[in-house]
Amino acid sequence: MGRLRRTCFTSMIVFAATGCTTTLYKPNQVSAPLLREKGEVKGTLGNNNLQVAWSPAEGVGLLAQGYYERYAEGERRATGALGEVGGGLYGTFLDNAVWEAYGGLGYGQSTASDRLDMNTANPRDVGFTARAMRAFIQPNLGYVTPYFEVAGSVRLSAVKYISLDANGYTDAERTQEFLVARDVTRPVWLFAEPALTVKGGYKWVKLYAQRAWSFKLGGEALPHERDSTVVGISVDVARWYHD
Repeated sequence: MGRLRRTCFTSMIVFAATGCTTTLYKPNQVSAPLLREKGEVKGTLGNNNLQVAWSPAEGVGLLAQGYYERYAEGERRATGALGEVGGGLYGTFLDNAVWEAYGGLGYGQSTASDRLDMNTANPRDVGFTARAMRAFIQPNLGYVTPYFEVAGSVRLSAVKYISLDANGYTDAERTQEFLVARDVTRPVWLFAEPALTVKGGYKWVKLYAQRAWSFKLGGEALPHERDSTVVGISVDVARWYHD
């Protein structure tokens, strides 16, 4: 039998078939809040991503983010979710320039189901559930004004799949589609994920767009998405706008 020809769903940490290949990892939005002062709160919403950043003390930032998506087409069903928290330090220089350094930890889970051999007398139901943890460290460097923001980021991610439960597949299909549990759960998968974020608007509300890339670091090959784009709305509550 050739590759499983099915199209499912991809999220931050997810197993899915996309076209004729299996995608095992796709990064979510990179958090680049560019905080400037104590008490500042920033949030973004776009492309199934929700992120919030808050500065409880001068030079200290806390992060929380979530991702959720559902997919349905014919017999195919999939869901994926991610929750992540983090924290770090930030500072300003040259008036409007900002540096940040964050680290964090998250948990993701995805499920998918499909029906194969639909044109035969014995169609098969197949599916899987994957669970994973991700740790990351991430520096940001940017420039912030009341009218626009631009940030460059490099997130270094370590992904550890806790479990992969697949059912209905033949042994050959599991191997071909990279769904052998021990091959996926044994290693720690490392990624470098640079991103460019641009925001434009006025003070408290801005439109934003982010382009990110994902590069596998060392070890065995892992099928993954190599780039992503997120667009949405950013809200900022801060006192420095009045200075």
